[in-house]
Amino acid sequence: MKLWKGATFAFVLCGAALSILLVKNTATVGQNSPPPSGPHRRIRSTNEMNSLLSEFSSMFQSFTEGELQHVVETLLDRKRRKSLGDNQARRTKRARRPKSCSLRQLELTVTELGFGYESDETVVLRYCSGKCTAHRKNYDLAMKHMMQTGFRLKGRRDKVSNGPCCRPTAFEKNISFLDNKNRYQTLQNVSATNCGCV
Repeated sequence: MKLWKGATFAFVLCGAALSILLVKNTATVGQNSPPPSGPHRRIRSTNEMNSLLSEFSSMFQSFTEGELQHVVETLLDRKRRKSLGDNQARRTKRARRPKSCSLRQLELTVTELGFGYESDETVVLRYCSGKCTAHRKNYDLAMKHMMQTGFRLKGRRDKVSNGPCCRPTAFEKNISFLDNKNRYQTLQNVSATNCGCV
């Protein structure tokens, strides 16, 4: 943003120099010509206009060829570097933000469930996943602290949970399928319908 301000400032300076040049030239042209006798247009000589244009073009060319090109290159380089840094920062923030506890789903075969059934049928497994850091209570905070320091000082090595877990709070009643031996099978409490921090 600062670079664009600098480029804008350079263009404003160039515009101011141009306007001063135009005012000087038009003021000298107005003094040399007799006052108009009516609402007629003033005829300008081509020599005055050509000299004005040549002065302006030489001033503008000297500015654009050297300094303006350098300013534009600098602006583009900084913008490229900044946009790369911004994208990396956004990506890092997004990666650090934990997803809250929610219901997710996955399509897989019955064999992939791991219950020992051989079947090529596919089922939709709904499961719970995510963090529950927003649902921690004082108990959870105390247990976390005790696991880090307190239990060691007391000589205890108990395994306790130091925070709520994302778990199913309700399940689908049944998942029914036909196995590879053409037998009808039913599984209960496999796929979640609701999730919560427990």
